[in-house]
Amino acid sequence: MRHIALHTLLLLFLCINTSQAQETKLIRKQYNTFYEEYYALNSDTAIKHGRYLRKYKNYVIERGTFKYGQKSNRWLYFSLDGIFDFEYDYNTQKIVKIANRQTPEEYIETPVFFDGSPIIPYLYIVQHVEYPAEAKQHNINGRITLAIHVDKNGRPVSLSLAKKLHPLLDNEVMQAAKTFPSQWKWIPATYNGENIPGEYQIDIEFELIDNTQ
Repeated sequence: MRHIALHTLLLLFLCINTSQAQETKLIRKQYNTFYEEYYALNSDTAIKHGRYLRKYKNYVIERGTFKYGQKSNRWLYFSLDGIFDFEYDYNTQKIVKIANRQTPEEYIETPVFFDGSPIIPYLYIVQHVEYPAEAKQHNINGRITLAIHVDKNGRPVSLSLAKKLHPLLDNEVMQAAKTFPSQWKWIPATYNGENIPGEYQIDIEFELIDNTQ
């Protein structure tokens, strides 16, 4: 009886795997410095279904699972050079782990997170900002901090600059931020397990490089 039961379970396992293999196909995409590898439905490859991996250069920046186009279970997100940033459970909609936090007390209050690797919005700003010629002529360089105000439902409601540098450069950053893709999502801040409004910040460095040497 035990051998029959094991044989039945093995057949069931093989049937499930075969069904999944027929239902999905592996997709690999390379664009600029990004690489994606994921499973999608055979019937509609625009719908991700199965494990997902995204890399920036040679570093993993996002890893998780999709279920019919929606993120499910636990996802891991990494910053530049593949450094762990945070882990989020999409089934419970809770932060599981944050880099450099160890004790339960440190999770009483959690900040706003971008729903993805933090380098995504950072690189978007960097790639959409131009260094005005007038700012270069006047040797204006330094840091600007963009603040994205997010409500308790994870919706971005306004933009501001937590740290300004010069009107020429401040304006460049604000204009770029206003073109963020509308489909981007944010994970709201929490306090004692309840969602609260919060602020997500991105630092942008303007640095003049001396090419005369």
